[in-house]
Amino acid sequence: MTVTEEEARSIMKAHGWTYAEHRPKGTAKYVYAQRKRKRQRKQVERYICPLSRLSTLTESELVAKLAPEPAEEKQ
Repeated sequence: MTVTEEEARSIMKAHGWTYAEHRPKGTAKYVYAQRKRKRQRKQVERYICPLSRLSTLTESELVAKLAPEPAEEKQ
């Protein structure tokens, strides 16, 4: 089952991420997940997909993109 924009927002929130859209220099919109690192003041951002393709993304694919990478787990 694919996800809508609202479902993507709630899935990201449940996994500790915030939904964000960016439009670099007038191109198409892209979906990102954002969150702050605990010990650093930096904000982590993870690319999800173009907004136009969000409806083809399944919930399990989205959750897999939100999973921590090995380097992130150590921090």
